[in-house]
Amino acid sequence: MSFSDHAVHVLNATAGNFLPGKVLPLGSVRYIKPTKQFPEIRLRFTPAAGLVYGASDSRTESDGKEHSDRVVRGRVIYDYRKKRKGKNWWGYVGVRDDPTDTSPSSIYAGFDKRGRHKSWGYLDDECDGIVTVELNLGGGTKLSAFARIGAGPPHFAPDGLPVRTIYDELQQALLGPEVAPEATRLADAEDIVRRAAETVRFLNTAVMNGNPVAGGRPAENTMPQQDGLDTGRVFAPIMGTAIVDNRSVLGLHQAVLTALRSGTAPWFADALREPEKIGDLSEAERRKMPAMMRGADGRYLTLTRRQIDTIRKVATAAPFQQPSSGQQQAGAPTAGLTARNLTAQLGYLGRGNPPVSHPQSAISNCFPGLEFDFRNIWRRMFVGIELNEYDNYVAASQDPKYDDLVGLRLLAIEHKHVVVPISGPATPGGPSAPFAGEGASLEWSNVFALIQGKQGQRVTCTFTKRKAPNLVLPNKKLKTITRQLEVRPIFEQVTFRDQRESLPVLARDLAAPGELTQSLCSPWQNDYRECACYYWAASRPDFVNLVPTQEGTTRGAMWLQKDRKADYVLDDGPDPGLFDYDDLFKDWEKHLRFEIGGKDADVAADDHKAKKIDDT
Repeated sequence: MSFSDHAVHVLNATAGNFLPGKVLPLGSVRYIKPTKQFPEIRLRFTPAAGLVYGASDSRTESDGKEHSDRVVRGRVIYDYRKKRKGKNWWGYVGVRDDPTDTSPSSIYAGFDKRGRHKSWGYLDDECDGIVTVELNLGGGTKLSAFARIGAGPPHFAPDGLPVRTIYDELQQALLGPEVAPEATRLADAEDIVRRAAETVRFLNTAVMNGNPVAGGRPAENTMPQQDGLDTGRVFAPIMGTAIVDNRSVLGLHQAVLTALRSGTAPWFADALREPEKIGDLSEAERRKMPAMMRGADGRYLTLTRRQIDTIRKVATAAPFQQPSSGQQQAGAPTAGLTARNLTAQLGYLGRGNPPVSHPQSAISNCFPGLEFDFRNIWRRMFVGIELNEYDNYVAASQDPKYDDLVGLRLLAIEHKHVVVPISGPATPGGPSAPFAGEGASLEWSNVFALIQGKQGQRVTCTFTKRKAPNLVLPNKKLKTITRQLEVRPIFEQVTFRDQRESLPVLARDLAAPGELTQSLCSPWQNDYRECACYYWAASRPDFVNLVPTQEGTTRGAMWLQKDRKADYVLDDGPDPGLFDYDDLFKDWEKHLRFEIGGKDADVAADDHKAKKIDDT
């Protein structure tokens, strides 16, 4: 679409497998007419309505019969009679042994009469794209620029930030894994710990630890359960069951903040999980922070290397000194000056934009995520090949001279392994040993950080010599080959006044329009019930309306449960006390509540009114 007027332009997506005359509405855009007060070139992107579209006005229910589909009534746009490469989205069944399938697999809505995953053909209006602006100055001179836009689910906890965000990834990709001593700030370390606390406040940490709920069974989708399913390790909670109440864990984070400010927290740096330790299931490593949460690699969450380095430098620098009146704190802008470097541009928030539109509000290290699947950056990190977004499998080539690499596994970059073994005790308290054949791919951001300075250069990449549909671990007997591949720059490169510079936007060749949201759940509401993993509390809360009990523990509601006064309900199945798939597909705006201060917005508002009355 191209335009130069100031009218509203509707974004309607079309596809060859849509029914005649049908489109997928993706919102609208408008070039705002400049004024004296706002002379800039501004584009307003208004997201779509968050609706679900389908392929049929009926679907197979658990009784094996066809029933009218109330979810997509009036919004059937996909022609299920057309197939692409022999496949059809309506009735699609994921193949777990397919190395190019999504991870996790079957992240779509639909079941057959036996309860197995089978796509109902649902589509959503989550999207991302590229906007290009051209300014004709006359005389043959033309200026151009581009930006990326995207729309995902609302931020349901808008007064908090995720512990690891897309902005953190961009900062590390730009500046590298280490923080310069002169740029180290106490405020940055405090911000990371504060964000961790803001995430924890919405987590039922006892459930995530594997504690039984109300004397019953533990939740199925937690890290302790995943440890057992992946390796055969006997189920064991990560922490002592009596010390993981939400209030206790929040108290620990508050203690860390206090210790950081007082200069007495050098121990905290050793309590952080290193990226290479994601496969270590020993008791000591499982308990490191962030604990009990899953990252993009499918193993225990880690911070970015840059976040870890920030905390380490601050925590081990004693005593902390605030800048004197004559000193300027590192990283802070000087009064009267406008920062125009790339770091400042990454942190820029356009006038009129809400804070939740900034990359700092978007969760990044996720599995696979809600707003964007930032793992897709990894796919074209090397010129000429395309990797899976979630591991080291070479899924395709972009140049015939690399066709022989398709189907192989990338094992190392510059002799640094990108796959680590999984090891630990088979039984609680037992000795640690490797679990036979089990390994994990490191997530891309912390891998790339090790070669951050090599963008635009060739590096040595080591691959398996033979095709490897399954993950393999480097060993002395494994036959390998090496190739020199060019590292694609993450940020768009331009030539300005004969100098090569970076722009604060993801390179065009790195991800095509639509690819940053391509591998998310379909529709996005499905993610809120399907995975039930308790891992995205910053944008998908879990534990809300918390109150202390006389026993010293915490009582609260599950975010998706209908009765907010009832005891916490496990999000593990078709419990009638929880909003189900259809509830969320049809009326998510009605059922999903925003959380302010850890409480449903209406409860928080009532608390605020009561406080004003008390103050009066």
